[in-house]
Amino acid sequence: MALFFATSAAALAQKGPDFDLPVKCGVEQPCFLQNLMDMDSGPGFRDPFCNAATYDGHKGTDIRLRNYRELRATGQVYAMADGVVTAMRNNMADRLMETAQDQARIRGRECGNGLVIDYGMINGARYTSQLCHLARGSIKLRVGDRIKRGQQIGRIGLSGATEFPHLHFSVSRNGQLIDPVTGSLSDRACSDGKLKNTLFSASALKPLVETGFKLLLEDGFADGPVNGTKILKSQIKRPGANTPFVYFAKFINLKKGDFLRLSIEGPAGLLTSRQTEPLDRNKASYTAFIGKRNRPPSGTYRGNVELLRGGNVISTHTSKPFRF
Repeated sequence: MALFFATSAAALAQKGPDFDLPVKCGVEQPCFLQNLMDMDSGPGFRDPFCNAATYDGHKGTDIRLRNYRELRATGQVYAMADGVVTAMRNNMADRLMETAQDQARIRGRECGNGLVIDYGMINGARYTSQLCHLARGSIKLRVGDRIKRGQQIGRIGLSGATEFPHLHFSVSRNGQLIDPVTGSLSDRACSDGKLKNTLFSASALKPLVETGFKLLLEDGFADGPVNGTKILKSQIKRPGANTPFVYFAKFINLKKGDFLRLSIEGPAGLLTSRQTEPLDRNKASYTAFIGKRNRPPSGTYRGNVELLRGGNVISTHTSKPFRF
C-alpha cells in the first residue's frame, strides 16, 4: 500500500483536529491496522485506499494487538485531543465473541466498554469520536469530565463485538462519519494514497504509516501445528527435544490470489520449504506453517516467508534465530 506524506504539520492543523494517535505506535511496539472504514455505501466494501482492509458496514478504524500476551502487557488508550466525555460504559465483561450465543449476548452493546468524546469546534466544524472495546473498569473518568491530549483514558480489552484484541474508534465531523486517516467522508470515493487531508498530526501519522500497514502480524517457532487461535491466545510452545519443529507466520488483510513461500534454514543449509496454494478469497487473517516431525540437529535455525501477489514478491521476512 503506497502512502505519500509530505505535508507540514502546520498545514495539516488548518484542515482538521490534528489528532494524536489513541495508542502508542513505534518500532518497538508496532500498531497493526486490521480494519479501516468501509467507504462503499452499498452491499460491497472497500477501504479508504480502494483495497479490502475492511468489511461491509464497518464504520471505524481498528488498531489491533497481536495476541493475549500484548493485551496483558500493553494496550493503553490515550486522548487524541482535548475534549469532554459525553457518554461512556465501563462494566461489560472482557470476552471474545466466538459463537452465535456470544453475538446475541452483546446485541445492542457491540461497542462494549467505551466512551464518546466531544472535541468542540475546530476550524469551523464540530468533531467527536467514539472509542470501543476497552477493558472492564479501565476507564477512570465520568461523563462531563474534561480530558487533555495524551491523557490515558483506558486500556484495550475484549468487551463487545471482539474477535481479537483491538481498539475500534470512529470520528464524526458535524455528525457525519469521516475516515481519520484520509479525511474523507464515509460515502466518498476511496483515496489515491495521498494523505493531505488526514486528521492526524505529522508526528502521529509517521509511525502509523511506518508500522500500521504491515501485513505480517506474527511469526516464530512452535512444537507442532499452529493455527490463528493458538497465536491469538498466546498458546504457542517452544519446540523441545521430542517434539516436531515448526516455523509459522500469520498475516492480515491478504487478497484473493495471494500465496506464501516458507522455508527453514539451518547449519546445513535448507532444512525444508513449502509454497501455499493461492487464496480463493480475501482473508482478514491467514496462518501457514512448515516443519519437520522430529527435532533437527543442534544449531541455529531461521524461518523465511515471502508474500506473493500478482506474481510479484511484495513482502519478505526472516525470523529471529532459534537455537537448540
